[in-house]
Amino acid sequence: MSKDYSIKLPYPKIEGVVYPQDVRCIVDDYSGRASELTAILQYSYQQYISHSYDEELAKDLLGIAIVEMTHHELLGEAIAQMGGDPIMGGSTCFWSGSNVNYTKNPVTFIRNNINAEYQAIQNYRRSIACVRNQSLKDLLARIIMDEELHIKIFEDILERLTSTETN
Repeated sequence: MSKDYSIKLPYPKIEGVVYPQDVRCIVDDYSGRASELTAILQYSYQQYISHSYDEELAKDLLGIAIVEMTHHELLGEAIAQMGGDPIMGGSTCFWSGSNVNYTKNPVTFIRNNINAEYQAIQNYRRSIACVRNQSLKDLLARIIMDEELHIKIFEDILERLTSTETN
């Protein structure tokens, strides 16, 4: 049976009045320090190093990274549609590989991933409060649903890893 890494609902299209200032509200979600870009590369790194000892973990990390790539694409397209430039950088600096947490211990990095997903949800809620375009608000709310699913998946992984450690 194949595991779902995304909620089975469509992502809203950006429609209606375009507010260029909305770009500033979502640029950090797109490619800031704690962003979709960071999540993609962090989960990819973790997936690469996990292959040698836990294929199931590696598969889950890849599945989640692919969903984060979809979020990144949707935000980049929204930024361009609103007249912004979807560069790989947040509001204060260009994106850097130093944004990735290179922890190798799977229990530690899964705990970090759970915290990062909670942070992403908090950041998206702030962005929803900032943007004016309703369809963009709807897109961000839809992305939150995936992030909540990722927390559940990571919590299940953490349970599996920690119950294995104690047995």
